[in-house]
Amino acid sequence: MNKINTVLLSSTLHDPELKFMKLMNPILPMIKTLFKERIVCCTPSTREEVLNFLKAEGFKVVVGNSMDQVGNYKLAIQTSLKYITKSKTQKILYIDFDRLIHWLDTYPEELSDIISNNKEIDYLHVGRTSRAFETHPPTQKETECIINEIGSNILGFSETKDIISVCFLISKELGEQIIKIKNNTITGFYSSWPIIFWNKAKLKRYIEVEGLEWETPDQFKDEIDKIGYDKWLTIFQSANEWRKRVKLLHEGLLELSQFTEFNFRDNF
Repeated sequence: MNKINTVLLSSTLHDPELKFMKLMNPILPMIKTLFKERIVCCTPSTREEVLNFLKAEGFKVVVGNSMDQVGNYKLAIQTSLKYITKSKTQKILYIDFDRLIHWLDTYPEELSDIISNNKEIDYLHVGRTSRAFETHPPTQKETECIINEIGSNILGFSETKDIISVCFLISKELGEQIIKIKNNTITGFYSSWPIIFWNKAKLKRYIEVEGLEWETPDQFKDEIDKIGYDKWLTIFQSANEWRKRVKLLHEGLLELSQFTEFNFRDNF
C-alpha cells in the first residue's frame, strides 16, 4: 500500500463510551500511509481519552460545538480545507470514522485502489454494492432505499444508485461551496449533498464498493458475543431507532425538495 500524498482524510467521530480506541489500533498504520493529513471532528461528548489518543497519533482533531450532524460535517470539511496546499491536485475523502475502521479492516486494498485511480475526478461518489447494502438492518434499508430512488430520479440515472452512502471524494472547490450552503434540517444533508456535488462537479464518477457494509456491529462485539447476533439485532432495531431513521428520511426528502423543482409533465 503506497503513500498517497494528494488525499486528505476528513471524518467525524462520536465516542462517549470508548468503543473505538481498541478498534483503531490495527488500522492506524494504513490510515497514516493512505492520507497526507488526517482531520477528525469529534462530537462534544466524545471522551477526552479519545481526543488525546488521536492527537498523539498525528491526527488534526477539532471538537464540534453541538451534537448536530450537519454542523460537525461542515466543521470537518472546513478544517480539512485549511490543510490543502495544492488545490489542483489534492482532494478530500470524507467518511465516518467507524466506517473507515471497518473498511480498512475488511477490504483495505479496495480503498487504496479507489484513491489511486480517481486523482483526476472533482467528485467521486462511493456507493455500496448490493451485497454491502443488504448487510444493513431493515431500519436503514427500508428508509434509505427511498432516498436512493428519489435522488437517482432527480439526477436522471437510468437505475437506482446508492445516493445516501455518505462517502465521497471532493475537490477543494466543492468543499468550499458545500460549507456555504444553508441546510434547513440537521440530517437532510445526507441526502442533498450528493445531489449538489453531482450537479456542480465538472468531472464526476460513481462507483460501488464492498467495504461500506454495515459497520455498527463492530462496536457491540461484547454484547453480540453474550446474547448472539440475532437477539442483539432485534434489540437494536428499537422503536427509537425506527423513529431516528424515519426522521432522517423525512429531513432528506425536505432538503431534496428545497434544492430541486417539481413540475407537472404535459402528458401526465
